[in-house]
Amino acid sequence: MKSEKLDLNTINPDTINSGNLGNIMTAMMNQPPKGSIMLDKTLLPSRGKLYPDTPLYVKKLNPLNVKNLAVINSDNINKVINNVIATSIWGGPNFDYNTIYTGDKLFLIFYLRSYTYNDMPFRLRGECTECGNICNYDFTLSNLDIQYLDDDVPEYIELGNGDRIKIAFSTIATENAVNQLKNRQDVSIEINPELLELATYVKSVNDNDLSLFKAYEYITELDAMSFSEFANTISKYLFCVKPEAKFKCPKCGEDIYLPMPFVSSFFLPTITR
Repeated sequence: MKSEKLDLNTINPDTINSGNLGNIMTAMMNQPPKGSIMLDKTLLPSRGKLYPDTPLYVKKLNPLNVKNLAVINSDNINKVINNVIATSIWGGPNFDYNTIYTGDKLFLIFYLRSYTYNDMPFRLRGECTECGNICNYDFTLSNLDIQYLDDDVPEYIELGNGDRIKIAFSTIATENAVNQLKNRQDVSIEINPELLELATYVKSVNDNDLSLFKAYEYITELDAMSFSEFANTISKYLFCVKPEAKFKCPKCGEDIYLPMPFVSSFFLPTITR
C-alpha cells in the first residue's frame, strides 16, 4: 500500500521542534490518514455497539480498490472486500481490520462507494410485484436494506438446560477461522455450514472458553429444545446488510426490493461534467 505523504501541519509543533525523529514518526502513526473522515459508527448495522469507544476513520477508495471491486465475482468477493477494508478503514496504529464484524463488512463497502463518489445515484430498473408497474429507480446509500442491532446484547444466554453461554459475534478473523476449519484434513466429521455459523456465537459455556471446533461440537450435541432456544435467542441479535435496495412504488406505494448487483459500473461509474 502506498504510504501517506508526511503532513507536518497535523503534528504538535513541540514534537517537531524537539528534533526527535522517533517522536515525529510516532506522532504521525497516531494521526488518521490524510483526507480521511471519522465514521459515525451508529450508521453500521451493529450500530457500533460492539466496538471499542475509539474512533474509526474511512478513506475514499483508491484506484486499486476501484479496479478490484469492478471485477468482483463469487470466487474473489471475500478477498477483495477484506483487502478494501484493510486499506480504507483506520482505527489507530494498532488497529487490526480483522476485528471488523462480518455483519458490518458489506455496509462498509457500500458506504465507501457512497463516500468516494458523493453518493452518486445508481440506476436500477424494476417491477412492482403488487401492481406490475415498471420504472427506473435511483439507488443511494439511504435505499440500502439494513437489519440493525437495536437491542442491547446480553453478555450471557442462559438455557433451560442450565448452561450459561457467553456469546460472541463473528468478525473477519472468525470468518477466516471458519474457512480454515472447513478445509482441515484432520477433521473426520462432515461440517454443517449452518450449524458452524451458529457455533461462531459461542465464546464460552459455563465460563469454559471453547475453540470454534469445540463450539461446533457443543451445538451439535445440544438437545433439540436447548438448540431451538439458543438459535431463536441469537436470531434477535443478528445484524447485516441485505444486498437489496428498498424503494416505494410511485404508482401504488408498495415497498419494492431490487437486488443490488456488484457490477463494474457501480464501482466505476461514468463521471459527467
